[in-house]
Amino acid sequence: MAIKIGDINKLKVKRETNISYILYPLDNIDEEIFLHFNETKTPLKENQIVDAFLYYDNKKRLAATTYLPTVTVSKIGMGKCVDVKFDMGCFMNIGISKDILLSCDDLPKNINGWPKVGEELPLILKTKPNHLVAKIPSKEELRKTVLNKKVKDETEAIICGFTSTGVFAVTRDFEYIYIHKSMLRKKYHIGEIVNVTIVGINEHNEYNGSLIKQKETMMVDDSKMIINYLNEFGTLPLGDKSTPEDINKIFPLSKSAFKRAIGTLYKQRAIEIYDYKIILIKDNN
Repeated sequence: MAIKIGDINKLKVKRETNISYILYPLDNIDEEIFLHFNETKTPLKENQIVDAFLYYDNKKRLAATTYLPTVTVSKIGMGKCVDVKFDMGCFMNIGISKDILLSCDDLPKNINGWPKVGEELPLILKTKPNHLVAKIPSKEELRKTVLNKKVKDETEAIICGFTSTGVFAVTRDFEYIYIHKSMLRKKYHIGEIVNVTIVGINEHNEYNGSLIKQKETMMVDDSKMIINYLNEFGTLPLGDKSTPEDINKIFPLSKSAFKRAIGTLYKQRAIEIYDYKIILIKDNN
C-alpha cells in the first residue's frame, strides 16, 4: 500500500540513530522515513507500529511525526494563523512543529482582507512537489458536511472568501454559508468571526445567510455610531438631502438606514437636522 503524504499512515520502526528513528511502510522495508526524537512524546522501540503523519520538513525531506494534525489531505480541520508574510501568505499552525503556508495566491489582493495572527480558519491540505500547502476548502469539499441548521437559526461562522456578489462563511461544523452583498453590514476580512442568521436553504442544499440585524436593533447600533461621531466633531456633514455616496464616505450605511438612525436621534431631541449637516444638541448629550 502506497504511503499518503499529508495524511496519517501506519509505519514500523526500523532502527534508531543518534538523532532520530527510521520508519518504513509496512509493505516496503526498503523505503526509509525520518522521524526526529522531538517528533514523538515517548521513546519508540524497534518493530513498533505507530500512527504517523507524513510531511516535508524544512530541508524538503519526507519526514514523520507522531503528533497528529488537525488538518490532513483527507480531512478538513481548523488551523491558526501564526505569521503573515505579505510576499508569501499566512503561515498556519495545524498542530505539528512545521507551520503550513496558505499562499497569497489564494488570498485577496488587498492585504486588509487577509487573516490576522491568532485567527482560525477551516483548512484542507494539498500536496505539491516536496511540500504541503494549506487551502481554504472549496464549496464542493464542504458540501460533504451534513446540514443541521434551520431557517432563522443564528450561528457563529468564519468569513472564508469573497465572490463578485457577496462573501461566504464556514461554521465550525464546516457548513458553507453564502451571504449576498445586500446582507452585509461592512467590509470583512478572511478569518473574521461573524454571527450569521440562516435566511434560506437553496436547491443545492446550501445555506444562505444574513449579517444584517433586525431593523430595531440596527437603529440603536447606527444611532450610537452617529452620536459617537458627533461627540467627537460636534457637526456631521450629512443631512436629509445627502446622497448615498456621501453617506458611505463616513458610515457603512444605506441611505434608508441612515435616515432611520437620525430619525431616532431627532425624536430623542439629541440632534438638529439640516439639508446637508447635523448638529449635536449638547444639552441632550
